[in-house]
Formats: sequence, C-alpha cells, structure tokens
Amino acid sequence: MSTHQILTLLLTGTLLVGCSTSPSPEKYAGKIRDQLTTDIKDNSLKLFTYRATLALPPALSTARPQNRQEAIKIARQTEDAREEFEQQFELGLARTLEMTGYCREGYLELFRIVEADRGELKGECNEGASAEDIKRFSHN
Repeated sequence: MSTHQILTLLLTGTLLVGCSTSPSPEKYAGKIRDQLTTDIKDNSLKLFTYRATLALPPALSTARPQNRQEAIKIARQTEDAREEFEQQFELGLARTLEMTGYCREGYLELFRIVEADRGELKGECNEGASAEDIKRFSHN
C-alpha cells in the first residue's frame, strides 16, 4: 500500500472522528470526502492542499425566487449551509494535520475557498521539512 493510499485512509477516518465532536455530527458522518496533498520542495519548503467535498450536496433551492422575500430566504439558507460546512471543513483540516503531523508548528494560509458543499485550502507549513518528513511525505 502506497503512502498516498495510507494518508487517504487516515484522512477519511480523521474526518469521521472529527465530525463526532462537531455540533451536528450525524449530518456529516460518512458524507464528506477529503484529501490532503503534500508537496515538499528541494529547499525543504512544505506546501499542502486540503480539499473536502460533500458526497451529496445540500438540498438548496434552484428555483428562481418569485419575490424579494423568497430571494432573501434562499440566500440565508445558502449562507447557513456554507457556514455549517465551513465548520466541518475547519475541523477536518485541523484533525488531518494533527494526525498526519504534517504542519507541526502551524501554517500560513495561501488560498481558501469554501462553499456549501466543497472547500479547498492551500497552505505553507511554518516549519521546514525534516529528513523524516521528506521520507514520509515525498511522492517519488
């Protein structure tokens, strides 16, 4: 089994465990797929991309609102779904980095986008890669 496959299995389990401490774990248990991609540069710079998606997107209205009140309601539902998923996304990211030990001293956020059913974050670890990191996380 490759390192990438092991990390994927760990990450899936991590997110499921992470959901158990969130406000509504039953809503997301087993419904989120996540992935951590690592990238260690020659100068020991440690980069990563974390992605998470809902297996089934939330049921948001796709109907065209007939009035301002409906439009406001749909906008509120969409924002609530995004905020709820963002909490799960944050939890999954934190647990994944903790369990893998990839960014032991934190990270700098380079890019982030979170919607109601998917999210992506690109980051740079605060510490450089150790020999063990290179051995464990390099994808040769």
